[in-house]
Parts: sequence; C-alpha cells; structure tokens
Amino acid sequence: MTTGQSAPNGDPPERRNPWFAKRHDFFVRRAIDEFFRLTRSFEDIYLIYLECRRPLADPCADLLDRQTGEVRTRLWDRLTVMVGTESEKGPLWRLKDLCHLVWPKSDEPRGQGGSLVDWLVGAVFHEAMKLKENIYLLNSYGPAACQMRNFPAGPELFSGPVPAPVPRLESMIDVRGLISRAAADVVGQMEQIAFLLTHAAFILRLMMPDLARNMLVVRLLAEREDVLRLLWGETLEAVFTDMFYGDAAEGFCTAGRSYLRGQWFPQALRMYQKALAASPTCDEAITRLVQLQAVVRENRQLLGVA
Repeated sequence: MTTGQSAPNGDPPERRNPWFAKRHDFFVRRAIDEFFRLTRSFEDIYLIYLECRRPLADPCADLLDRQTGEVRTRLWDRLTVMVGTESEKGPLWRLKDLCHLVWPKSDEPRGQGGSLVDWLVGAVFHEAMKLKENIYLLNSYGPAACQMRNFPAGPELFSGPVPAPVPRLESMIDVRGLISRAAADVVGQMEQIAFLLTHAAFILRLMMPDLARNMLVVRLLAEREDVLRLLWGETLEAVFTDMFYGDAAEGFCTAGRSYLRGQWFPQALRMYQKALAASPTCDEAITRLVQLQAVVRENRQLLGVA
C-alpha cells in the first residue's frame, strides 16, 4: 500500500489509490491541523529570534553579538526540530509532503486554493532550510569573524633574515563582511517565512466554505477555536457563519454529528448547545439536545463526566 505523490501521468493519488481516496477528508483535516501547529511553533521561534534583535540597532550587529550566542543556539535547535532531516523528518518537512499528496498540481482544475497552500508551504520549507544553515554559520564562524575587528590594524612583519611586511588575512578577505551577509540573510529569511505563513493562513481561511462538507475539518475548527482567534482574528461562530451561508448553527450541528458518529456524547452535547445558542429555533439542535442530555445524565460515570 502506498500513498505516494502524483504519478508521472499526473493523476492525483486518490485516482491511483482507493485507500487514499476513501480517507481524503481525514488527510485534509490532518494537513490543516499540522499547519495550525506549525504556525504556533514558528511563533515561538520568532520570539526567540527577537531576543537577538535590538530596536534601532544595525540589522545584523545584534545577531553577531557574542552575548546572543546562547539565543542563536536555541534558535538553531528549534529550527532543527521543526525542519528535521531526510532520515527523521520534522513537522514542516512532513507537512510539505502531506500537502503534495492532498493538493497535487493535477488537482488545480477543482480549485487553486489547495495548490497555493501547497506552494506556500513548500516555499516555507526551502526558506527554513536556508535559514537553518545561515544560523549554523553564525554560530560556528561568527565569533571568530567578530574577533578579527579587535586585531591591530596594519600589516604583520614577517620574521626572516630581512623583516618584510605581510598583509593580514583579514585585510585580504572581508571575513566579517561575509558573516554579516549571513546575518542579513537570517533577518530576511525570518521575515519571509512569516510573510509566507501569513499568506498560507489567509488562503486556508478562504478555502473554508469549500470544506464545509468535510465533517472532520468542521470538527477540527471547533477543537481549535483558540487558534482561529489568533490566526484569523475571528470567533468560531463567525467562521461557521461564513462557511454555512449565514447559518452558524449548521456548523455546530455538523460538528455534533461528527462527534455522534464516534460516540463522543459529551462533546456532541456541547456542540448542539452552541448550535441552539446560535439559533434557538434549530430543530436538529433541540431534538439532539434532549436525547444527549438523557444519555449523558444516565451514563455520567461511564462517560467520565463530572
């Protein structure tokens, strides 16, 4: 069994793999959830990066400062975890591969939103790889380059039969200038990753109405309501209102149905309660609320409800 990327003939995975086709909704839900987690992870990395920056300072000087070495090491460690390696892929690497599967290029006629997310995540991956290497350069060679500025100016005297001036290495090659370029690249790459992730989040938000039939995605949104507020600046009810043609209650009911299919009765009950709060005349919410209240009340201990 394989769930590989598009074949040379351009067919998407679901056309060649019935197993993948049956679980496509699950993998879409997983890609979105992994994206949510990635944005939170990058926010933490960005905060570490800001510890290396000083307002109104030279854009690169603070990244080369010896006092920020420990912070740069933490930054590299976090990026290594996020990106990973070929033998042990990190969350970003796995998300890139997953987006290729879920939204292949051959799928563009059915909507370009997924293809754009795939492209943006791929761009984030490549920027992160370059960023990781530049931070490695700063950590490994930056301190030595910075020390060269403390050397006395002028040529060295070669101690031979007749002393002769020999130009210093640092006067022949601008080593610190090369390291400073790597520091400047770090600044640009951090901002570029933030820029790309912001655009990917925007495209995902635009895709939500097209994903209204995916019950797993709808349920995920209900479970990540705090992420929606941070990422999109919207409440869950506002997102559902947009997804379900002005009927937020239908969104909560869809999440409730998904929970019911998995026999998650307390969670389903909460969704129908929210549906009723959004629309007091929602027939499905009224009916299910009575049924689920009875189920939860009679099986409180078995369901682990306080």
